[in-house]
Parts: sequence; structure tokens; C-alpha cells
Amino acid sequence: MTDETTYGLSPDRLAHLLAMGMENSALAGDREDAATPAAFLQEMLAGRLPHDPADPDSSPSVFNKPSDNSPIPSGQTTQELLLGETTSLAFLSSLKDSAKKLARGGVPEGKQAAAIAVYYAAVASALVFQNAKITKRSYREVREAYAKLEQKSWIPSELKEMFKEAGRMCLELEATEK
Repeated sequence: MTDETTYGLSPDRLAHLLAMGMENSALAGDREDAATPAAFLQEMLAGRLPHDPADPDSSPSVFNKPSDNSPIPSGQTTQELLLGETTSLAFLSSLKDSAKKLARGGVPEGKQAAAIAVYYAAVASALVFQNAKITKRSYREVREAYAKLEQKSWIPSELKEMFKEAGRMCLELEATEK
């Protein structure tokens, strides 16, 4: 039986696809008009997974053929997946890992800030919609990051709302964490 939200893809496969999507955004982000965190974040959140990796016209040039024949989830933007109540933990964890890798990759400051926002959005989504912790950071550290992100004018209001809810949950869970 396949997971409807990941179409049976393994977490490694999802991470591979997400990394390619982030790389594609990174290539597009080299344009002068995408130099701000807002522009980078908008590109990342609007990104979609390719519809058919076997058809080069439907996938980015950086797309490498996947290692298995599993169908690829397509049609939803990264933002829709982050705000989706049924998005799998494996997918969210893969997205978090891809964003973390991008943020550490020596990218421009604006792109790094956007990648950090995506990292914490994946962590928030897992907490809010799946009641799961997918980071090794303490609830206090995560809550403090959400408070900072909520103050950023370039963060979409839907993500800010999710950060607020996740922050409230972290505050409650802090007491149980030792």
C-alpha cells in the first residue's frame, strides 16, 4: 500500500527530488531581481516537483533520473505541502534536510535566510499537523526561531500563523523536555 501524500516514494527519493528543486530555485535565484530573502522564499514556496522526470521538457535541467519508477508527487507547491494537513512526515523531514543543506551551502545571505525559513516551516508543519518533532533542536530554540521569523516582513502570513501555532505548542512542550 502506498502513502497517498508521497505516492510511495522513499524518504531518500523525496530528499533527492527536493534537493533538485532547491537547486533549480538556486539557479533561478542568481538573477538580480531575486536578491532579497522575500524573492528567494517566494521562489522556493512556489516551486513544484516535476511532473514527469522521463520527459526532459517537463522537468528542470538539473533533474537527474530517479533511481526507481515510483510516480512523483506533482501539482502542489512547496507552500501547499507545508500547509497541508496530510503531508507526510518523511516528506517534511526531507524538505527540512534539503533546506538545511542549502542554508549551509555558502549561498547569498538572502537565499540562506529563505532556506532557514523553509527549514523551520517544515519543522512547524510536522509539529502542528502531525504532532511530531523532526528536529534535534530543543523546543525552546525552535520557539525562539519562530518568534524571530514572525517579525520578518517577507514571511507570508500563512507561514506566520503556522509559526505562531507551533510556537504555542513548543511552549507547552518545553516543560516536558529535559
